[in-house]
Amino acid sequence: MMRVSDTYLFDLSNRRLMRSRSESLTATDQVSTGKRVQTPWDDAGAAGLITQFAQARGRQDAILNAAGAARDELEAVDGAFDQAIIGVTRAHELAVQLSNDTYGAADRANAAAEAQQLFQVVLTQLNLRFGDRYVFGGTKDEAPPFDTAGAYAGDTGVRRVEIAPGVLQDASIRADEAFKGVGGGIDVLGALSSFATALSTNDTTGIRTAITQLADGLQQITAHRSRAGAMSNVFDLAAGTARLNRDTAEGEKSNLEDVDIVEASTRFQAAERALEASMTAAAKSFKLTLLDVL
Repeated sequence: MMRVSDTYLFDLSNRRLMRSRSESLTATDQVSTGKRVQTPWDDAGAAGLITQFAQARGRQDAILNAAGAARDELEAVDGAFDQAIIGVTRAHELAVQLSNDTYGAADRANAAAEAQQLFQVVLTQLNLRFGDRYVFGGTKDEAPPFDTAGAYAGDTGVRRVEIAPGVLQDASIRADEAFKGVGGGIDVLGALSSFATALSTNDTTGIRTAITQLADGLQQITAHRSRAGAMSNVFDLAAGTARLNRDTAEGEKSNLEDVDIVEASTRFQAAERALEASMTAAAKSFKLTLLDVL
């Protein structure tokens, strides 16, 4: 009958002990960190997918932040449009009123001060700064886009923001088109300034001309405001979609990476019992070997 050597028994017992200790350490680490996969060699396939989901989450988070910032800026733009429309509407009312021959030079001179103030109100809105940029300057947004006379100093650029991977959406309004009439529209600021001058000089022809110009200017501004509102809606939808996609990617990553704490605790307890058993068996084996020697 072949006798199993003491060395073999010792090596077998030692291997079992080392395996039990390794399993115990793994279980301890998973319970303490809550992570099933921390390195590629824990699970190479899962580690690769975890990296992909982490990248997807980061991309969607960037889209969410950019879309949210664009939406917030467009809401500020909408507020500026609102105040500008109020100012131009009031100027149009004055033009209709003071075009009547029952009003004289003194009445019109007094109204000229209000018309000039309305011009300043609109100009102030067009030099709106939101965050670190002047929103009506196009891509030349580091300085006020309109000077004190209403001349435009911005550019024709339109900022674009990513709303989905590889998909860009316009995120700014061209003020030169909306308020200066570039492309065949009405120079609203010019119309307001001319109207104030016509009032101060008692120029009834100029006042009546302003009625049509200001009415057309209102339609022009309103159309661009509607376009800005449509952009804001797109960014709001994009932010919601990016948030959902980000959370989905995070959930998939978590499913691969994280442990079920109850299951991990059970494995930890089992590993601890196995380690104790292996240590006991190893101790007994070692004592028997010593007895054999003695």
